Amino acid sequence: MAEATQAMNILVTGGAEGAGLATARALLRRGHKVAATACDADGALAVRIAGALPVFPDLARASEILSILQMTKADAVVHAGPQFFGGAPHAGAEYARCADQLVQYSAAVIEAAKLHRVKSLISLSFGYLYEAGHRAAKEGDHDTHDRDYAPMLAAEAFARESGLNGYIIRSGYIYGGNSADTAALAEAIKGSRRLTPGSQPASWIHEDDLASAIASLLESDSEPDGIAMINAAANAAASPDEFSAALSHALGLSEPRFATGGFLSMLREQSLGDKLMAREIVIDSSQLRERFAWQPRHESLESGLEATALVWRMKDAVQAESFYHYEDAARAAIESFAYDVALPEPAAAQAEPTAEAAATPEPATVKAAAPPPSDGPTPWNEDEAKREERRRRALERKAKRAAKSAGG
Repeated sequence: MAEATQAMNILVTGGAEGAGLATARALLRRGHKVAATACDADGALAVRIAGALPVFPDLARASEILSILQMTKADAVVHAGPQFFGGAPHAGAEYARCADQLVQYSAAVIEAAKLHRVKSLISLSFGYLYEAGHRAAKEGDHDTHDRDYAPMLAAEAFARESGLNGYIIRSGYIYGGNSADTAALAEAIKGSRRLTPGSQPASWIHEDDLASAIASLLESDSEPDGIAMINAAANAAASPDEFSAALSHALGLSEPRFATGGFLSMLREQSLGDKLMAREIVIDSSQLRERFAWQPRHESLESGLEATALVWRMKDAVQAESFYHYEDAARAAIESFAYDVALPEPAAAQAEPTAEAAATPEPATVKAAAPPPSDGPTPWNEDEAKREERRRRALERKAKRAAKSAGG
């Protein structure tokens, strides 16, 4: 386990899933203190289980993010929120619907980081922003000019113009056991749905390997002057079709089915997902490997997807165990519950009363005393009386059931 030479306080946005959650875990293992943003109770639980502090700022409001940075005394910010735009492209993510949100969130996060004067900023971005070419794209190559990519480039611009020090990481497509896109693709394969085909080669990176790259950049002794661009991806390139086939194999399923283009598909306007599926998107990460001694654990898709499937199986096992444990705990709690008054014995079959018994007068019924007038504080507690009445009725019902059972 690698130990940090100097522990830092770090805020991770998008820290409840995917690369953000993997980054929180990696930084915690290295001895840093991590706060991670979440947007619901499930996300907060995932962050807490990882060992980080869940926080709930509105990522569109710089003032709320600044408050979190001040509270945690953050030294660095890892903006992993953009990861939504970097998952498996054939998972059907609605990029256009969230484009404005990407720009708004990135502007607010980086503005808060500037106001707090963090020492380092790491912001996730995407290898597909390079202009398509016939070789692996390197840092400094030309960017695409397609308007569909404008929100992602605008998010990068906020970081570059911030005056902070750090890196923009352009990664391959991100996948892993905590990735919503990878899980959505797996469900589509399990449901035998036809997938959008994509035969062009692309770069990929497992979320844990991206997290280790982020940690290496944060802990580096050579800090850049301003914001530098750096690529991160495994060496092995594979098409979206090959990725889907490898995922099916890791899940023990048959080969996925792909849709065939028809006349209507030609008339439909291309979405960003369609464009990504049709593009060659391969990036060169030699700078990250050589300068920062970064080496991904999962160079091949087979290795990364086996790890992904293992995470899913472990989650299923934990959830199943929690379910059965909860049932046992609930049953034990019910069985151990007892009222203050002892339960009566089940009623036995009554014999004919004898003359002696008939001559014995039955005790007079004593009515419960009414509560005293409420002239102020008294020993009488009306809530306690209601509880006693509920207990009495419950006892009567239980006694009737026991008598009925004893009578056959």
